[in-house]
Amino acid sequence: MTIVAISMLAAALGTAGQGSGAGRIGDRSINVCVAYDVGFDVIPLAQQIASKIFAQAGVTIDWRHGLAGCPAHGILISLSSRAPEDVPPNAMAYALPYEGNHIVVFYNRLKLKVQQGEMSSLLAHVLVHEVTHILQGIHRHSDRGIMIANWDGSDYQAMKWKPLSFTPEDIDLIHRGLAARAARAASPR
Repeated sequence: MTIVAISMLAAALGTAGQGSGAGRIGDRSINVCVAYDVGFDVIPLAQQIASKIFAQAGVTIDWRHGLAGCPAHGILISLSSRAPEDVPPNAMAYALPYEGNHIVVFYNRLKLKVQQGEMSSLLAHVLVHEVTHILQGIHRHSDRGIMIANWDGSDYQAMKWKPLSFTPEDIDLIHRGLAARAARAASPR
């Protein structure tokens, strides 16, 4: 076979695969819209780190600034400068997984956990943890990794050098949740 024939065959097979829905990147991508009045200096790097963590699970994040104009099935994240008094003191954020769209991050509490130079990494981990709750559509935690209920000192140390990882069960639940979101988005109301 010549190079031209091989290229044409590859193109034809690629088009056939796309038509069936196999291998489309959009199947595992999500819009995440972030509104913030704090953290301007750390958010771009935090989003970059979070994107790399999600890439390990085969998920692509389309980060958008602000909540206005966020797609209907996008995830909405607000960074708050303070936590309400009725929120447990160790909570750095919360997600509403059964509602499926909203996350609030308490930026002031993150600042109490790490040095300024480590804020991007911690914020990335918090974003990934909370977005994962939304994507999985359930409130659950793993026994290790990024989805553990409470990170300890060794987890914060590890975050400095290498992002915490997902467990295989975390990844499976993310993919199932994304499929369910896509099905809901495609169904008529």
